[in-house]
Amino acid sequence: MAPTLESKTALITGASKGVGKGIALELARCGCHIAVNYSSDARGAEATAAEVRALGRQAVTVQADAGVAADVDRMFAEVLRQFPRLDILVNNAGTQTWKALLDLEEAEWDNVIRTNLKGCFLCTQRAGRHMREQGGGSIVNIGSGCNKVPFPNLSNYTRVKAASRCSPNPPPLNWRSIGSA
Repeated sequence: MAPTLESKTALITGASKGVGKGIALELARCGCHIAVNYSSDARGAEATAAEVRALGRQAVTVQADAGVAADVDRMFAEVLRQFPRLDILVNNAGTQTWKALLDLEEAEWDNVIRTNLKGCFLCTQRAGRHMREQGGGSIVNIGSGCNKVPFPNLSNYTRVKAASRCSPNPPPLNWRSIGSA
């Protein structure tokens, strides 16, 4: 039996397809209202939101690039305008470049770092500030098997996931005072 998260609100970054969509639907089945973040796949995000609504939960779509501070600020403002609180953040947004290290362009490296690592930082920081004010919440960072074993042709992605793994989820000593351990 699924745990109940009745009337909690969750924001899932990168929820227009794949793992993020699956997380959004499962949280909705557990009782959450869902904010579906997407960067460029509006149609996919709306499809995810429609499936959430079909489960009897509220859903909104919010376009934002998780690696751009102004977008993240706008995303959180919109989510908090639509819902009275944010109880759960799932940092799922990610991208990868399938190339050997020696063929990787600097812009491709930067894009993966910006989206996957900086995006996690920005969203965690914004959510943490809000959760501190409301007295608590939960933040989940999605990892990958390549954070332990490098995948060929995913040099930048592997390094980002390893860096994410080195950061507690979230840093417990810094977060105890806001109701998160």
